[in-house]
Amino acid sequence: MRLYNNLINEIKNSLIDAKVLNKSNKSLNTSDRNSVIFLSDTAFELGGNNKPCVSSLAVTSDMAFSNTVYLQGPDLNEIKADSPFGKFVFVQVEDFENEQDTFNKIKELEALRYHLSVDGFMTRASALNMREQIRVSKNAIKSGVSFTEYGNTLLQEYLNFTNVKSAEIYFVTDFNDFEKLNSIAKKISQTTSALNHIFDNVMFDCSTCNLKEICDEVDGLKELHLKNTKK
Repeated sequence: MRLYNNLINEIKNSLIDAKVLNKSNKSLNTSDRNSVIFLSDTAFELGGNNKPCVSSLAVTSDMAFSNTVYLQGPDLNEIKADSPFGKFVFVQVEDFENEQDTFNKIKELEALRYHLSVDGFMTRASALNMREQIRVSKNAIKSGVSFTEYGNTLLQEYLNFTNVKSAEIYFVTDFNDFEKLNSIAKKISQTTSALNHIFDNVMFDCSTCNLKEICDEVDGLKELHLKNTKK
């Protein structure tokens, strides 16, 4: 799966100033049920109060990642009020012979943000709006939790998936160009929507499809659709 490669590179080039966070052997407690953090127990919300917010995941089979967490902007201990927030996850998976298997893995990886809860953080995610707002508890801040521990906990969860070879996570709490990153994330979302159409065997006239623009732009997407309609 190479459909997202150019978009991944665009995001990485836009976040060239992001700093590498230390590797951490300290993992935060996790569960498969989202935490509930009341406003009275909240230190601040990442992406809250209508602040710029975007979240995206892109998968590839031939780009290797460094199993690293990056941060552009203030760390958790430096944030005193609701903050802008971006989260970009890049995952390398095995090169499946069947594209359907790759798409199934993409959906499985995407589902993680809805099913994983990290202690001290409450996630409210919307794939439709490409937002992932996160409430951070006062206790988490008081105990000194940073994006290092939080990010490495998430990173390990992605690496624990079968067929995953490497990954990277970028956090953003200070955008140089939010509109540009939001636009790239939208293209990633549209590419995934187009794949969903393809593998659901949706037959449509390309000239009238609302995904025509992204199919024309992303190398290999239209060819993949034509290949699957012939089956």
